[in-house]
Amino acid sequence: MRLFLPLLFIIYLGGITLFTHSHVVNGVIIVHSHPFKGEHEHTEVQLETIFYLSSFITSSVPEFLAAVPVFLFLLCVQRIQAVERIKCVKPRGGIGLRAPPFSF
Repeated sequence: MRLFLPLLFIIYLGGITLFTHSHVVNGVIIVHSHPFKGEHEHTEVQLETIFYLSSFITSSVPEFLAAVPVFLFLLCVQRIQAVERIKCVKPRGGIGLRAPPFSF
């Protein structure tokens, strides 16, 4: 996860900045990005999806402020070692697991 998430972010950031292009549909300019080769077309459903996703607006400040403690907790949990080393020490002269030898 330490390498996957930054790599995913770099790929996403590269995808939205390096492959930006526009289409004119019914006099409306639709700007979006994705890797492509040469000229291409989009179906009506694809253009509608691009329109709805690009016009989606949300206020993330209250959710962000509520999520900060959760993120900090998860960061603290990641710092705890997943495996604890337990060393069993055999006591000297203490209680043993078998009885002492017995003779008549």
